Amino acid sequence: MHYGRGREQVWDQRSGRCFVNKFSAPQIRLTTTGCVAMVSFLGPLFVGQPIHAAGGPFTAQQAEDGHTKYNSHCAQCHRPNLQGGTGPALTGDAFKGKWAGKPVADLRTYNQTKMPPNAPGTLPDDQIDPITAYILSKNGVPPGDTPLGEDTASAQIPK
Repeated sequence: MHYGRGREQVWDQRSGRCFVNKFSAPQIRLTTTGCVAMVSFLGPLFVGQPIHAAGGPFTAQQAEDGHTKYNSHCAQCHRPNLQGGTGPALTGDAFKGKWAGKPVADLRTYNQTKMPPNAPGTLPDDQIDPITAYILSKNGVPPGDTPLGEDTASAQIPK
């Protein structure tokens, strides 16, 4: 039984007496569902934000532009279908084995500093994000409303 804000009648089994318990803050009771909901809501604040079906960290236009740029700069080694040639496959199990669960920023930085292998770091900055967006789109990541860039690459690549 409640006796106003912050007061509750409590039965003490050891003494067999009833008393009014005072507490200063409202009590919060969390169920399993409540805990799961709270972790789902707050989790992305503490780790890289996972990519959800609602949209990825790039726009559809970036992925479309990336297709053209990929064909110009990457398809020679990775093949037009991204299945790999002299370079590794950029889709499927090979891609997931290396990149799944990592931040998009890691893939972006790798492309920026290591590609192409015969001239690392020579891809123009304005081509890194579209190419990365195209690779992500070919791995089932849906486009979103926010363009991929240095400031927005904290999302995780899905497992």
